[in-house]
Amino acid sequence: MDTRQQDSLRELFLGTAAFYERFGYVPQLADSVSNFREETRELIEAAETGSDVAHIAEEAADVFVTAIGVCMSSGVDIDLLIDQVYAVIHKNNAKTHATHIYTDGKIRRRSSLK
Repeated sequence: MDTRQQDSLRELFLGTAAFYERFGYVPQLADSVSNFREETRELIEAAETGSDVAHIAEEAADVFVTAIGVCMSSGVDIDLLIDQVYAVIHKNNAKTHATHIYTDGKIRRRSSLK
């Protein structure tokens, strides 16, 4: 099995930490947030201008790395991040048409629309 399929989030987190360490950089929140915003803008721009899908995927990967930087600079460790990813997956898998509705560009809880 390709190891990239086993624990890609942990691998990305550890790879990002190693990248920062190579440059002697300890992520600072202000810098991490600034980088995240820049990469998010680049992803949105790539998607809105109809860039090829490889470029969009590249920009998305940059967003993932910079989101990890925000987490690192905020003291979030990899195990907590992974736990929260699975919590979100579980929460989203539990949503149904009976509990949620797509409206105004977002899937929302039906009870919040009353």
